[in-house]
Amino acid sequence: MLRILAAIERVATQQPQRTAYQTHNASLTYGELWHLSDCVADYMMKLNLRRQQPIVVYGHMSPLQIVAFLGAVKAGHPYVPVDSSTPTERLQLILEASKAGLLCTTEPLYMLTNIPVMAVSDMLESSSSETPPSTAWVQNEEIHYIIYTSGSTGQPKGVQITANNLAHFVTWMQEHFPLQKDGVFLNQAPYSFDLSVMDLYPALVGGHTLYAITQQEIANPKALFDSLATSNTRVWTSTPSFAKMCLMNKEWNQELMPALDTFLFCGEVLPLAVSNELMQRFPQATIFNLYGPTETTVAVSYVEVTKELVERFEQLPIAPITDPSVSLVEDGEIVISGPTVSAGYLGAPELTAKAFPTVAGNRIYQTGDMGYEQDGYLFFSGRKDFQVKLHGYRLEIEEIEKQISNLPPVSSCVVIPVYKEKEIISLSAYLVLREPLKDSAFKTTKQLKGLLSEYLPAYMIPKTFKYMDALPLNPNGKVDRKGLAVMETV
Repeated sequence: MLRILAAIERVATQQPQRTAYQTHNASLTYGELWHLSDCVADYMMKLNLRRQQPIVVYGHMSPLQIVAFLGAVKAGHPYVPVDSSTPTERLQLILEASKAGLLCTTEPLYMLTNIPVMAVSDMLESSSSETPPSTAWVQNEEIHYIIYTSGSTGQPKGVQITANNLAHFVTWMQEHFPLQKDGVFLNQAPYSFDLSVMDLYPALVGGHTLYAITQQEIANPKALFDSLATSNTRVWTSTPSFAKMCLMNKEWNQELMPALDTFLFCGEVLPLAVSNELMQRFPQATIFNLYGPTETTVAVSYVEVTKELVERFEQLPIAPITDPSVSLVEDGEIVISGPTVSAGYLGAPELTAKAFPTVAGNRIYQTGDMGYEQDGYLFFSGRKDFQVKLHGYRLEIEEIEKQISNLPPVSSCVVIPVYKEKEIISLSAYLVLREPLKDSAFKTTKQLKGLLSEYLPAYMIPKTFKYMDALPLNPNGKVDRKGLAVMETV
């Protein structure tokens, strides 16, 4: 079986000067990546932490984040990526839930915590540069990384991915997609979002260059397209929402990015309109629609998007029904089996047992996604619960409602997804306040969003807040979510 670290070491040994990681203002060769991650591993091993004790890595698209990831797994620890856009309240929850032994940073972080905090740059200066033995590396069924997703109780859930899970995923990627040819892989997703794994490890294992774009660039269209134009990207991995944003620029096409020949989309529904537009603008590129939750190591199935497929169906399928890892159970829920199914949720045995049952001797993951079969393909038809996808992020409506309801001025709250052409484009919150509005609704909303930003990242905060005297109820005495949802149809 593929050993991730051994494969990266091979590239670093044979081609040390090859660029491993690039941003608009920083780069790292494979030789530097391997040496620096050795230094970080050496520093971590001298802390004498319990083997497999998680290490949180905080930052945003820095080369030193990748150094810290590899350093942690070389030292026998899973890493927990946390993006710097994460509120400190949520970071604190992750630190407590993971029982992390160390918090590594690549950017300034001002918060009080009872675990050691160390900048990766300081770790490099303090290290004696000894090379850790490969026997110390995370391997087989040990945990390689933990990504925290939204949890229905208000507590984030730590999805544990083993070394074997990751190795099987990267092997699957290499077998099914044109990744062997030399070229640059685009890295758009922050590392706390599992979509980033789709470009990070296939790129490093294959000896390719990973080109990362930052949130600051994404917020500045001129900087973004200048960066894309000079990136020489061949393999594009992103959410459909990011591609849709790029399509707003008429100059984003094959001429701007002549090397681009592979699009990999995952994280949310890929609309037909986006596919059609991409086919016209990038005639030499192949488009793939991938599917898979964080709990099954990024993605487990795919279809190649062709003109015939786009003309034949009203939405794109997520898998051929012959795919052995993806199937439907009687009620239409999608279940996933196979070697990329996660080891479960960290420190949550009951949640794990419920989501990852063993059926006929095989461990499966019950996705909560609903699906249907048609003409030899499997299609996604929505969520079984209140979990939704917005701009590629998986959100649990209940967590958002809980955090809003915890705000002192709020008595009760319901959050409703806003759909446009079967796609969620935003969230609306319906609130009942403890006291009648004193200020304008605009001013009150601004105040509440400010309070909420201390507990939730920006992408989880509803776009609109609407104030009611009481939440409407259905005949069963429950909040009439369906009635509110009808009001939100765009």
